[in-house]
Amino acid sequence: MADQLQPEFEAARLASLQSTDILEVDRDAELDCIAQILADIFDCPLAFVTIIDQDTQWLKGRFGLDVVCTSRDDSICNHALGSTEPLVINDTLEDPRVAENPYVTGAPFIRFYAGCPITLDGKHPIGTLCVEGPEPKQPTRAQLRQLRRLGSVVERLIKAFTVEHDSLSEAEQTRNELISARDENALMQHIEKISGIGVFTVNWATGETKWSDQVFKIHDLPVGKTPLLQEALQFFPEEERERIIPQMQRELADKGSTFIEADFVTALKRERRVRFTGELQTKTEADSDPMVIGVMQDITDQYQNERALWRAANIDPLSDLANRSWFNRRLTAELDRAGESHKNLALYLVDLDGFKLVNDSLGHQVGDDVIRIMSKRLKEKAGHNAFCARLAGDEFAIIRMFDSLGITLNEEIRALGDELVECLKEPLALAGESLYLGGSVGIARFPQDSERPDGLLKCADMALYKAKRSGRGMAMFYVDELKYIFGARRAAIDIVRASHSSKNIEAHYQPIVDMQTMEPIGAEALVRIRTADGSLLGPEDFWAAFDDPESARSIDQSVSDRVLVDMADWRSGGATPGIVSMNVSDYWFQTNDFADHTLRSLEEAKIVPSSMRLEVSETVLQNDDGQGIVRELRKLSEAGMSIALDDFGAGFASLTQLRDYPVDAIKIHRSFIRNLMTDQQHMLIVKALIDLANSLEIGVIATGVQARREADFLMQLGCHLGQGSLFGDAVPAKQLIAKADQLAFRAKAS
Repeated sequence: MADQLQPEFEAARLASLQSTDILEVDRDAELDCIAQILADIFDCPLAFVTIIDQDTQWLKGRFGLDVVCTSRDDSICNHALGSTEPLVINDTLEDPRVAENPYVTGAPFIRFYAGCPITLDGKHPIGTLCVEGPEPKQPTRAQLRQLRRLGSVVERLIKAFTVEHDSLSEAEQTRNELISARDENALMQHIEKISGIGVFTVNWATGETKWSDQVFKIHDLPVGKTPLLQEALQFFPEEERERIIPQMQRELADKGSTFIEADFVTALKRERRVRFTGELQTKTEADSDPMVIGVMQDITDQYQNERALWRAANIDPLSDLANRSWFNRRLTAELDRAGESHKNLALYLVDLDGFKLVNDSLGHQVGDDVIRIMSKRLKEKAGHNAFCARLAGDEFAIIRMFDSLGITLNEEIRALGDELVECLKEPLALAGESLYLGGSVGIARFPQDSERPDGLLKCADMALYKAKRSGRGMAMFYVDELKYIFGARRAAIDIVRASHSSKNIEAHYQPIVDMQTMEPIGAEALVRIRTADGSLLGPEDFWAAFDDPESARSIDQSVSDRVLVDMADWRSGGATPGIVSMNVSDYWFQTNDFADHTLRSLEEAKIVPSSMRLEVSETVLQNDDGQGIVRELRKLSEAGMSIALDDFGAGFASLTQLRDYPVDAIKIHRSFIRNLMTDQQHMLIVKALIDLANSLEIGVIATGVQARREADFLMQLGCHLGQGSLFGDAVPAKQLIAKADQLAFRAKAS
């Protein structure tokens, strides 16, 4: 038995169980419904109402797995019987009680569990209402609150099965009340009030339906006669119906259940987003029609918030094209697809000619208009089969698959390149005049030029460089000779390695301040290289070296060593700049025992972990060894070190990362702050990110703050910590304390 209960407690528990007839019931529709609703609330595939007797766990309500019973020895729910409080196991593999459980190590591979004990007397649990999933999860307080509320509903239902033949007991009264409640739909309304989810049934043979009040509400219809299934499906737009009807039929036929999200138009013509799940019920009689019982939920607000965050991670807001992060992922996927289908692919890199002059002379607003117009032209000319992205200021990329072969293939690829050049030459009517720009295009081909994403991108970049050096306004193919004239990466790597050997890699510090008081609360350590003539190089001067594992580790190690020395010097001088943030590359993070090494270094330098913040980027979190990353970060976090997710919103960072990793702060990427005051979309995204951080009770830091009005506006949105040129550029360690004192003095003076 998984958890050994005290004999007296176990005897009382079994006596409580014997007072009900629930063991005589094979399955109950209301319990199935509650299980289905609970699965939707937690976004998990499995949920059950379990009853546990002396040796067996009985599944009296079930969703996602049609199993009647299991051994009590293999029951995770058995661990919940010793308390009346819910049992939550965020990751079963890290809980020694269940790590070796056969349902954890084997199908259905349970990694998350939450169960609410079910009691009849308030003291002795007879089973649970539980939900299970295949991925580790940190449930929200709202989800756990709903679990408890639904658990109380289950207790009421189970009490209804208690039979007392001697007298009209309290349990018999409860049974009569619940039978009446079922007749009046009161119980279902109670469940819906808790969850906000409507319940429906469909006779799969006749199309007749039954709706709860919440389903009518979702449709903006008064409670009354329910429509047939075909009539109800008319609330979905035609293109959605063409998708969901065959999907629903196929899934119910194949696995007996369906899960669908779709756009939806209510009776009042409101455009919404809904989610519904349905499960085909086993026939109770030979001649009975198959029935589908399901739940429906309006997820419009959740969907729009997720879309806003998705757009923040994947879409360039100015051009409305894919951003670099999405482009990188799409290029990898398209090359895989082209390889599997034996097709040819071309990558076009496009750079606008004359854009800088327009931007500098006519202002950024006109420059932004140029980007919008040129982006639209490129997308239209590339065609609907192409994937278009904006990689940087005036640099774009287009991925296009081709079916042709040989000479014809090259002609088609070149033809599109020439058409892209020509469409960019058309004048733009802006700022009261006609502007003439243009564009240069570099072309690389798969598989001729390279079969790897980075290689193909490098080839296209070389071809673009050749087109610009050859006079601009033209499209050029990559040729092998070009690789010999490109030594920038090699040069950058040489600079870093030599500077590491000569100990010329330094740490400079940019203040992080409380924007309300203007007082510094910490600083971020930024890498600089001191050259032989005493001048400084910033990251942009050796950026290509960050892609080299050895160079990246050398930079990280040098900066880390310098930071520890500087912090010790500050401490000995009786000063501190607050929490010091330090970036870490994915290459350094992948070194063995990263967390232990970091903590040992802090201990040797007599630096407390709570005085440091580790800033990690999405590339670190996207490593294949996800569990290893969690362990390393958790070890640092438990030691007191702060963990921040850097450049949040600019890449593919997601809610999953905030949920699964011990992140206690996010840093909003400077690109959103730059256009905060002029771009409504940027403002909404920043507000969504700030609200998200505040709701999760994690810190939020705005980077790239350059103007006082930006700081004021950020504070109105709920962000109070900032970093940027408004508060000071990065300075050497000896100047940082003076800078901090200066900021503090300004704060007191104001």
